[in-house]
Amino acid sequence: YLFAEALQHSSYVRICMDNKIKLKTFLRDLLADYGAGPDFGDDDPLVTSGILDSQAVLRMVVFLEDEFGIDLAERGFDQNDFDSLTGMMRLVGSNH
Repeated sequence: YLFAEALQHSSYVRICMDNKIKLKTFLRDLLADYGAGPDFGDDDPLVTSGILDSQAVLRMVVFLEDEFGIDLAERGFDQNDFDSLTGMMRLVGSNH
């Protein structure tokens, strides 16, 4: 039983890390489109800092809907969810 639980936890952690890599890669590409450098911390504010604008948030919404099946029309929209990698990871995690 413990082995099965550990294996399940290991799979969950791997999926979370894969999702984080996908999100971070997307955000790096988005930042490059806005002339910003590729380095940012998980909790760095990307929108409220002015680095990214509302058009970038729209691109984030489309990415999350397409890549992770998140339906923001059903779930509701909170700008704080899009301000950092951590916020976006919470959105992805709450969808599974």
